[in-house]
Amino acid sequence: MDPNTPELTRIFREELDERTRRLVDGARALAAGNLSAEDVSDLVRDAHTIKGSAGMLGREAIRDGATRLEELWRAVGEGQEADPDLAVSMEALAGRLASTETPSDEAELRAMLSKLEANGDTSESAEVVSLKPPETGSLGGLLTSVSDTLLGGATRVDTADLYRLINRIVEVSLDAEAISDLSLVAIEGADPDLVRHTWRSQLERLSVAISDIQAQAVSLANVSFFDAVSTFPQFVRYLGRRANKDVRFEVVGHDIQLDRQIVDLVREPLRHLLVNAVDHGIESSEDRLAAGKPATGVVRVVARVVDERVEIEVADDGSGVDWERVAEVAEERGLTVRGTEMSPLLFQPGFSTLETPTEFSGAGDGLPAAAESVRQVHGAVNIDSREGEGTSVVLTLPLSMVLQNVIVVADGDKFWGIPEASVEASMPIASAEISSSSVGREVSFESKGIPIVPLSSAVGEGTETEGTELLVISTRSGLVAVTVGEIVDRRRVAVKNLSPILEGNGAITGAALLGGGQVLVVLDPDFLGVVGIHRPHLVSDKPRVLVVDDSAGVRQLLSATLTGAGFEVELASGAREAMTAMARDNFSAMVVDYSMPRSNGVELVRAMRGADVRIPIVMVSGVATQEEKDAAWRVGVDAYLDKFDLRQGVLTKTLRNLIGIDDADSA
Repeated sequence: MDPNTPELTRIFREELDERTRRLVDGARALAAGNLSAEDVSDLVRDAHTIKGSAGMLGREAIRDGATRLEELWRAVGEGQEADPDLAVSMEALAGRLASTETPSDEAELRAMLSKLEANGDTSESAEVVSLKPPETGSLGGLLTSVSDTLLGGATRVDTADLYRLINRIVEVSLDAEAISDLSLVAIEGADPDLVRHTWRSQLERLSVAISDIQAQAVSLANVSFFDAVSTFPQFVRYLGRRANKDVRFEVVGHDIQLDRQIVDLVREPLRHLLVNAVDHGIESSEDRLAAGKPATGVVRVVARVVDERVEIEVADDGSGVDWERVAEVAEERGLTVRGTEMSPLLFQPGFSTLETPTEFSGAGDGLPAAAESVRQVHGAVNIDSREGEGTSVVLTLPLSMVLQNVIVVADGDKFWGIPEASVEASMPIASAEISSSSVGREVSFESKGIPIVPLSSAVGEGTETEGTELLVISTRSGLVAVTVGEIVDRRRVAVKNLSPILEGNGAITGAALLGGGQVLVVLDPDFLGVVGIHRPHLVSDKPRVLVVDDSAGVRQLLSATLTGAGFEVELASGAREAMTAMARDNFSAMVVDYSMPRSNGVELVRAMRGADVRIPIVMVSGVATQEEKDAAWRVGVDAYLDKFDLRQGVLTKTLRNLIGIDDADSA
C-alpha cells in the first residue's frame, strides 16, 4: 500500500495528533500519581488504534512504538506500577509518534524504542498503581468516576447556553432558600394546610428546575455526529479506488447531538464497518451489472434518535453475508451454531470468511471491535443481511455517557438494572409462546426460538424463581429472554463502572446511585446472553462470605459482585451484627471495611480472633493510613486491599485463594 496517499495520510495525521496528545497527558498523569482507572482503558484503546492505523499505512516504526505503548498501558491496567523514569519515557515516546514524518524521524523513534526496552519494564512484583481519591458518590472508591476521563478534552460551549445554565442555577438556589424558610415557619397559629400546599408547590418547582439544569448541563458536553463522520467521505473514496470499486457514500443525521465521548468511542468502530462494507459487501461494477444492479454501490451511515437512544446504522447494497461460508468456517473452527442464528459468529475475534486476507480486511477484527466499543457503554449491536441485497449493522447506544436509561426489574427481594439500549421487547410470561426442548425452554420471538434464562439463576441467587415478566435482550451471543419477577420502572440514571477491584465476575457492568444510600446494580447484557445460550451448571454448595460495612450502598454492591462470582453472601452493617451472624452460622470467609462507626474494622477483627474465629478475613479500605494498615495486619487479617487497587477482580481472586477454590469450583 502506498503510504503517501494524501487523503488517507491526512486522516491518519489528524487521528495521530489527537490520540498521541491523550497518551502524553496520560503518561504525565501516571508520573504525577493523578491517574484514574477509566483513563487507563482509554489509553490502551488509543495506543491500539494508532497501531492498527499505522499498520494499514505501512508506517512500521509508528506501529511498533504504539504496540509498545499498548503493552505498557495494559500492564499498568493490570495493576503493575511503572518506574517514574519509565512513565517519563512513555510520555516522550508518545510525543515522538506524533512528530514522526521522515525516515530520519523514524530512525530516532526506533532508537528511543530500543532505549525504552533496555531501561526496564513493569514488574508483577511491584506495588500496584495508586488511583487518585474518588469523587463524591463513588462509594469510597468501589465505583469509578463518570465525569473525569481523558476522553473529555475540551468542548466548545455556546456562551448563551452557559449563561442560561447559570441563571437556572441561581433560580434553584432561591427556590431552595424559600423551602428552607418554610421549614422555619411556626405551625402553631399558622394554617397547616397552607404550609403543606406551599411546601409541595416549592418542591415541585425545585424538581422541575433540577431536571432542567440536568438536561442543560448534559447538553454542554454534546457535539454533532458530524464530528465522527467528517473524514469518512474521503476515506470511503480511497477504499473504493484501492478496491477498484465504484462506491457512493451517504450520511444521514450528521446534525444529531451526542455526548462527545460517544462520538469519540464510535469513530474507530465505524471505520472498521466501512472497510467491511466496501471490501466485503460492495461488488465490482461488472458483477453488479450482471446481477441487475446499478454499477455504483451505495454505503450509508445513518444516525437517528429513538426513545432517548441513538441508533447508528452502517448499510450497503452489496452481495450480503455468505451464510453458507460462515457455517463452513464455524465448523472448521469447532464453533457451535445455535439453530439458524449465525450472526453471533461474526463477532468472534479472528472470525473471517476470507481465505486470503486483503490489505484492508481478513483479520476478523472489525465486528469484534465494534461490539467491544458498544459493550463499554452498555449498548447493543445487530446485523441484518440478505443475499444479493446487502448488509446492515446497527449500533444502539445511549445519547450520553453520564446519564443512561435502565429498566429496573425486581426478582425476589432484590432490584436490578438492565441497560435499556439492549432491551428489544418485554411481555408478560402468560402471553408468551413458550416451548421446551432437550436444552431448555425457548420463547418464540419474531418467528425465532430464543433461549429463556431466569434472572435469579443468571445472577447466582441459587433457587430459580418463576417470574411473571419476560425481557428480550440483545447480546453479543444473540437474543436471549430473561424472566423476572416484575418490571418495576424505567429510570434515567448516572451509571458508574465498577472499580478494578470488583471487576471480573462478568454479571455486573456497573451501578447507579438512587439516593438515600440505595444502589441499583446494573447487569451486563452480554453475560446474560452467555448464560442463556450455554446454560452453565450452577453449584449448589457455595462458599459463604460475611460482608461487614456500615454503608448500605457498599453492602449492596459487594453482595451483588460476590454473588455473581459464585459466593453465597450474608450482610452485616456493623460489628455487633457481624458477631451475631458469626455465632449463628458458619462462614468460609469475611470481608470487612476498615472505617466503621463505634467499632472499626481492626477492633472487629481483634474481637473475632479473640473469639477463636479462624476463617480468612479480607479488609478493604481506601482511607486508612500506613499505621492503620499495619494495625490491621497485627490483629490478624489475611489480606488487606486498597479500594483504589488497579488489579482487575482482585477481591474475588483473593477470596478464592484464601478459601482454597479455583474458578471452576465456583462456576
